[in-house]
Amino acid sequence: MKSINLFLYDLETTTIDNVLDSSSLSVSNSNKSLNRSSSNPDLSPSSISNKSMSSSISTFNDTINDDDNATFVVKVFRSDQSYKYFPVLKDTTAKQLVMLAITEFGILDQSRYYSLCEVSVENDVIKQKRLPDHIDNLPERLPINARYYLRNNHAIETLVPDHLINEFIREARIHFLQLDPLEVCAQLTLKDFAIFKSIQPTEYIDYIFKLKSSYGTPHLDKFLLLPNQEMYWTITEIIRETNLMQRSKTIKHFIKIAKSCKDMKNFNSMFSIVSGLDHKAVQRLQASWEHVPEKYKKIFE
Repeated sequence: MKSINLFLYDLETTTIDNVLDSSSLSVSNSNKSLNRSSSNPDLSPSSISNKSMSSSISTFNDTINDDDNATFVVKVFRSDQSYKYFPVLKDTTAKQLVMLAITEFGILDQSRYYSLCEVSVENDVIKQKRLPDHIDNLPERLPINARYYLRNNHAIETLVPDHLINEFIREARIHFLQLDPLEVCAQLTLKDFAIFKSIQPTEYIDYIFKLKSSYGTPHLDKFLLLPNQEMYWTITEIIRETNLMQRSKTIKHFIKIAKSCKDMKNFNSMFSIVSGLDHKAVQRLQASWEHVPEKYKKIFE
């Protein structure tokens, strides 16, 4: 594939000199520097014109070397369906969140009488499970079709009545077109760069010279899979849409995302999305392309 070949050529030509440079091999573990290449996204806020995107990147840069201290927001409900938002860390446990919730909700009982429950809806059936007190990584653990509830262990109460099932289902249905192209671009860039920054210098040497080592190339292998993943994601989102007008809007949406990736200098994601749009499975959808505004066709070309 054209974009992958370009990516691999850029990887080999821009990293071999940096890796073999003795100064890059003497970086201390406490202060690792990254060698910028032409395919390395520019994550400096000054390079981004959009304020909201610049803010997202600035937040990521502040915690890029200290992921465990990143702050997340978790939404916790009560049985009366009232809720509050709580700032948590990755290692914040369910017990600690319960203690925070009790304080914020103004509950006078002791925290040992309460627990954190995960409530979800699957096939119109409400499922509820109590989370162990020691469990952490709460923001990433919650499925899209679930909520966290504060539950009184000594009370017989229904956390979610049957008439709220449809509300659960609606919350879980997020259409691709509802996502802001700038935010999608920012998240792609942050995700890809998180993988890129985890690559060790020895992985480049092992990969280029086809060496066998005990460490191997786990992070580099994962990074090399990204172009295909993002390309087929583009193709899948377009061809899975059965409605002609919605499919045209999806194509337009991906063109916007690719343009944002170009502006952010995330050329890897840009080429992946463009390759997906240029795939024969998408190009043959002539009726859908006819409804794409000329403005966006010109941007794509």
